This record gives sequence, C-alpha cells and structure tokens, in this order.
Amino acid sequence: MRDIALIVIIIISFLLQNFSSYAQAPARKEVLIIGTMHSVPDIVKHSYKPLLRKAKAYQPEAIYVESPQASDTLSLNNTYPGFLDQVDSLKQVWELTPEKLARAQCKPLEAMQREDFEILRQHYLLQLDRANAAYYKYLYKFGRKGSPKPTQEEDGDLTAKLAIHLGLKTLRSMDNQWYRQDYHRAWAACNKMDREDGEIVHLKKILSSLKLPQTIAGLTGRLGMHVNSKNATTKYHITNSFRYRETACAPCTEGQKLWDARNLEMARNIGNQIRENTETRSIVIVGAGHVFGLQEALAQEYPDIEVKLLR
Repeated sequence: MRDIALIVIIIISFLLQNFSSYAQAPARKEVLIIGTMHSVPDIVKHSYKPLLRKAKAYQPEAIYVESPQASDTLSLNNTYPGFLDQVDSLKQVWELTPEKLARAQCKPLEAMQREDFEILRQHYLLQLDRANAAYYKYLYKFGRKGSPKPTQEEDGDLTAKLAIHLGLKTLRSMDNQWYRQDYHRAWAACNKMDREDGEIVHLKKILSSLKLPQTIAGLTGRLGMHVNSKNATTKYHITNSFRYRETACAPCTEGQKLWDARNLEMARNIGNQIRENTETRSIVIVGAGHVFGLQEALAQEYPDIEVKLLR
C-alpha cells in the first residue's frame, strides 16, 4: 500500500508541475495583417470603415505601418525625395527645450493639446520618424476626434482613427524601399516584354477578373473587405510579382525577386520588433498587394508568431 501511495503522490506532483508550467507560459504572440488600397476615389471614400470596425474588435496593442524606419535613410531617400532636406531645414529653427518636449511626451494621448501635437510632430520629424511625424500632423490638424470626413487616404484614415481609439502615442514603421528604383526599372522592362511576346494577355485576364467583384464590393460598401479576400490578395500578389507569365524572361524574373525581397525585409522589420517588444497582439496596415507575400515571409521566418488575415 505504501508503494501505491508513493506512486500516486509522484504522479500528482508531476501533473501539478506540468500544469503550473503551462499556466505560467507566456501567450503566443500574434499579428493581424490588414490590406488597404492606399488612396481611394470619392465614391468609395468610406471603404475603410468596415476595416476599422474589425481592427477595433481585434484590440491590437501595437500598429505597424508602411513607412520606412528612422534608421533606414536609404529607403527614406528612395521613397520621399527631399525628406532629409526638410529635416535639415527644421534643425536650423528648432528651439524647443528638452523640458517642454518631456512634458508633451509624458502626457497620455487624451490629455494632449494642439501645442503638444505640433511639438511631437516636429520632434519625430527630427528623429527621421516619418510615420509618427505624419500621425501627429494628423492630430494637429483634426484633433483627437479625427477627420470628420474621410481623407480618401484609406490607410491614413484607418491607421490614425484606430490609433486614437486605442490611445496609442506612437506607431511602428516597417517598410523597406531599398530596391524601389530597381523594381520600377524591372517593371517597365517586363511590361515592354509582355507586349512584345504577347504574354500581356495573362495580365489583362487577371485584371479583368478583378473589376466586377471590386465594383460590386464598392457599391455595397464592402470594398475594404473585398481587397482582403484570399482571391483578391492572391491576384494582387501575382500581378505585382509578375507571376502571371507562362514563360520566363529576365526583367520579369528580376522584378519578381525584387518584390519578394521587399516583402521579406518588411516581414523582418515586423517580426524583429514583435519579438523585441512585449505586446501580444499587433496589427499591420499595408498595401493589399503585400498581404500574400508578408504572410508567407512571416510564417517562414517567424514560426513563433501566429499570422492572421482579415477574412
């Protein structure tokens, strides 16, 4: 009987230890990717609203946006010519004291006034943090209630209003534009080859197949959700990476590699920051053409992070 009792005690102790370890294990980090169309025409200017409702329901703790990181001056110069010159000009007239900046930074978003928004806009501009400079420019212009009318910049409407709802004081940048010029050169050369060898017919077929569903989604107020559908994001990926061709050609193959490389670097910018920070749930707001590639790259490079899509 003593032996049986001892065995029972050992089993119970083992189970309790395992249960305790399981209970103390940190929650797995996850990221929700939302695709947008960037700028939208007036007729579908409210297309961001269903996306905003979904994003609010997800309750993210951090927002990643399609803007270069402050340390990535190559991408900043490639994407926003004159940005660094603008920063240099501001440095010549910057007179804010560290104390005044610190007072603005320590306030919660709901306590900030218009003066604080301008102080922080200039601060982030000087830090080469374009995403947060733009965020505080939006707040300075529209206040904490946000723009009363859509700005027709779908990602901006979605990002700013979500961040305000969450009370976030900063956004996280994740874009990569190292290969911007190379990609556009490859795109032009690939387009020329498509016309010469007739393979442009495959591209036209895909683009044609997107028109009717997009029109219907726009008329029914669901364009934002439509561009996040599996069918749409797959086709955007195929067209942006020149995978519609049936025969290989050098410029199209080069363009495909460059598109994939950008998605990979964006995924690394996201994944590394998620690992370094404490948030469990993050959201990525990005052009819909990147959704497919980002999902693949994140799943491959960061298997410890659960990737979710808007469906």
